[in-house]
Amino acid sequence: MRTFLVGVLFTFAATALAQEPDRHAALARAYDEVLSARAVLQEAEAAREKGVEPLPGERLGTAGDYSRLAPVYWERQERLEKDVESARARLDEALARWNALR
Repeated sequence: MRTFLVGVLFTFAATALAQEPDRHAALARAYDEVLSARAVLQEAEAAREKGVEPLPGERLGTAGDYSRLAPVYWERQERLEKDVESARARLDEALARWNALR
């Protein structure tokens, strides 16, 4: 019986040790993905902030020296916001994978 228990413990320890390098590699990859996703999110947020100002051609003149923003401006704002949402979702997924491995 004792030999059997020692054998089971040895097998369990050998399996755990064999999986450890894979776990470390997976954790490192997950961490790198978190860093990459965070950088993408920061870039998307910066582009959204920079994109608030209308570009040439995105203002339409109206009667009485007034202007309004053209539909292309609002479409661009929507695209910028979707880019931020997508980057945030990517970061959330990367964080979930990393936390699952920890």
